[in-house]
Amino acid sequence: MMSGYRYITGVGVPALLALLGVVGKKLARQGRGWKARDFYLGVEFTLAAVSAALVNIFDLLNPSRSAPGSRAALLANVTVAFVGMLLFMFVLSLHRDWESNERHSAKELFWLLGVANAIGLVLLVIGIISIPEG
Repeated sequence: MMSGYRYITGVGVPALLALLGVVGKKLARQGRGWKARDFYLGVEFTLAAVSAALVNIFDLLNPSRSAPGSRAALLANVTVAFVGMLLFMFVLSLHRDWESNERHSAKELFWLLGVANAIGLVLLVIGIISIPEG
């Protein structure tokens, strides 16, 4: 069962940062209105998951930790960090292949709004599940 702290750190912070990322992308580019590319967050979600996993790893390996971290939690977080880096490269390649400055095709929306965002989100959820207790 996730404690309130784990919900805030595992769900609230990433959700808030994703929202800030959307607004930041809109503000950083020139032009008016919202564009589909403002919601291409696969890269950000994937990096957030890797970052969370690395923080968890360092927390689990902290010698002054009150309760020793479990090997299962450590292995889960190392796996998320490693697989996350591989998936990060894949998501970047999707952006390189499909993102355009012109009109957005259905395939671009599928690969970047759908697949890339889903990869990042699923990895982030796995990272949230892997937050160590204690």
